[in-house]
Amino acid sequence: MTVRVVIPSALRKWTGGKEAIEVEAPGDGVTVGEVFAIISREYPGIRQRVLDDQGQIRRHVNVLVDGENVRLTSGLGTTLRPNSEVHIFPALSGGV
Repeated sequence: MTVRVVIPSALRKWTGGKEAIEVEAPGDGVTVGEVFAIISREYPGIRQRVLDDQGQIRRHVNVLVDGENVRLTSGLGTTLRPNSEVHIFPALSGGV
């Protein structure tokens, strides 16, 4: 099953400049957490910037699957469908 992970510009330093990564995940029913585990083997810097020391999504990072925030579903346990698209959004700071 193929899943596309869109990488924000702030994290592309750890993907060699890639804007997106195509992840080949074994079988169906793969979770967001499993996709991050697969990515971290080839791009180890991504995991530590998206997940905290307890292995949870960092407070100031949002992860969306097909447009839906995983914090509102099952978090890292959110199941992906074939051709799902995962977006990583680091928090923006500042004001008007």
